[in-house]
Amino acid sequence: MSRVIGFIGAGKIVDIILTALAPRLAGDEVLVWNRTASRAEDLALRHPVRLASSIAELAERSDWIFIAVKPHAVAKVLSEAALHIREGSLVISMAAGVSLDALRSHFSASPFLARIMPNLPLGVGAGMTAVCLDQGVPEAQGQALLDLFSSAGRARIVEERLFDTVTALSGSGPAFAFLFIESMADGAVLNGMDRQMAYELAAQTVLGAATVILQAGKHPGELKDIVASPAGTTMAGIHSLERKAFRAIVMDAIDAAARRSRELNS
Repeated sequence: MSRVIGFIGAGKIVDIILTALAPRLAGDEVLVWNRTASRAEDLALRHPVRLASSIAELAERSDWIFIAVKPHAVAKVLSEAALHIREGSLVISMAAGVSLDALRSHFSASPFLARIMPNLPLGVGAGMTAVCLDQGVPEAQGQALLDLFSSAGRARIVEERLFDTVTALSGSGPAFAFLFIESMADGAVLNGMDRQMAYELAAQTVLGAATVILQAGKHPGELKDIVASPAGTTMAGIHSLERKAFRAIVMDAIDAAARRSRELNS
């Protein structure tokens, strides 16, 4: 059955979602509204979407409504949408740090609510999307949301109490991984390798390592031990990382990002 799916917001994440999920959205009508109309118009040049003239029009017509604005703008757009959202509609927020309770506070009779946290690799079919469903969301709607995002990677239900951690780990995590890959490549360049080759080798190495973890079902430490032979090059590199508190630095980065997400909700 076809749906009408609305996006309030027309930023990069909406562009990524429309690209990644295009095959699964082909039978649906997609509406987009953005406060800066030119951004929505640009999106319509790349994707088969219709532009809504107002938040009210989008809310009245949509079965699913994605809230794809910055956290500080959620209250504003929901105050405009609340009176127009139809009974039985599913409102899906992508705003970091905005709780289901905060979303619910905008409605006298709340629609079905969900939070999701997709990430950048969704655009290449390797996304990790966390989904949190409010109480009362019909099982069929929740499963349809999971199926939609699973079509471009992985999607799983995550308790809302962990959503700030999700924001830090899989939302911000790609940026940390990019920094790690760049640093690995820089180390190779330092040792005489061509930069483009270094990026290719570093990126493919990290991709391969991640794939092994997901497919082998083994603890990362066990896999590390397979590579790290006694007195070898890998142990020399691990020793250097550990002397500089590599694990603590990475843990601190996740913790800092999670704390920032909690601050956005306070």
